[in-house]
Amino acid sequence: MDPIPELSSDIKLHYLAEGGVNIVYRMILPAAEDQVLLQHQPSEIPHYGSSTPPPTEIDDIDNLEPDIATDTDTNITSRKLLRLRKNVRYGLPYRETAHDFRTQIRPLFGDEELVDQIMVRVPPSIIHRCNADLQEKERLGQRPAIRCGVYLAEDEPLGMLVTDMTTVTTTTTTTTTPPTTSAGVNIVELKPKWLVQSPSAPAKARRCRTCALRDMKRADSPLNPQNPTTLATAVAVQPGKAQFCPLDLTSDNENDMQRTIRQIFPYLLPKKIDTIASALYQHPILQKLLSLQRIHNEVGLNGPSPGSKETSMSMTLRDCSVFLKVCYSFLVSL
Repeated sequence: MDPIPELSSDIKLHYLAEGGVNIVYRMILPAAEDQVLLQHQPSEIPHYGSSTPPPTEIDDIDNLEPDIATDTDTNITSRKLLRLRKNVRYGLPYRETAHDFRTQIRPLFGDEELVDQIMVRVPPSIIHRCNADLQEKERLGQRPAIRCGVYLAEDEPLGMLVTDMTTVTTTTTTTTTPPTTSAGVNIVELKPKWLVQSPSAPAKARRCRTCALRDMKRADSPLNPQNPTTLATAVAVQPGKAQFCPLDLTSDNENDMQRTIRQIFPYLLPKKIDTIASALYQHPILQKLLSLQRIHNEVGLNGPSPGSKETSMSMTLRDCSVFLKVCYSFLVSL
């Protein structure tokens, strides 16, 4: 069986975004190569369906062989982004992530409901360059303060190619600039989060888990005038944080969806808000997520340990992104 393909060490990476466990890069091909790849030999490539799962961990890196269907296309990096794992205690190796996704997550969804993933080897020199670049960004104040001091895992031999949803203009819950359309098309991204109440919530709770957590953070914020902390120690609040209740995404009342879309994308024109709200209202994907979150509800204070498989599955279903392709001819797909 052919080895997992390896990215060329000449490939250039452009930092796009990062979360607690992963950093996402756009790949820029060397001038002499039009097709990135890999060391000139056809390889069998694990192909992981279509949704970007959350980060998880990998096990022994010897004998790395593909887990899934193969793909010998030498242009596997076309329209893909590269996701690399950070060196954090709770970050799982990509091999384990891919296995869990293939065996636990992918069976729950149709292929058309997920985003493509392909596992690749990443030369150590790429990781070293990226870490040096992260340190330089910190020096120049170009990296989010909350992410500083944490770098890519140098003992992780793999990366994950994921479908580049930004090839069409993308609107996200953290975007503050009005989007432009490409041929009348937007890609809307949102994180549904917790569509059901936390099992740890009091019986008469007035807020969902997400809203309660947001209000708690707001109350503790140095920017809160009722907080005795001085403003001199205030930390800048991320702009564009969507203030919406996830429960409204699956509400039976269409007005709740309209209000939610206005809260997430306040800069959109009313007609576009109407289009997105109509497309999302009782959409099968959101209803499926709601149902799956009810089934996999091993979360909360009395749930299994944070590192358990049950908790991992439950949190994966609460920490996913939904991409909605909106064609303003009113042809909409998710």
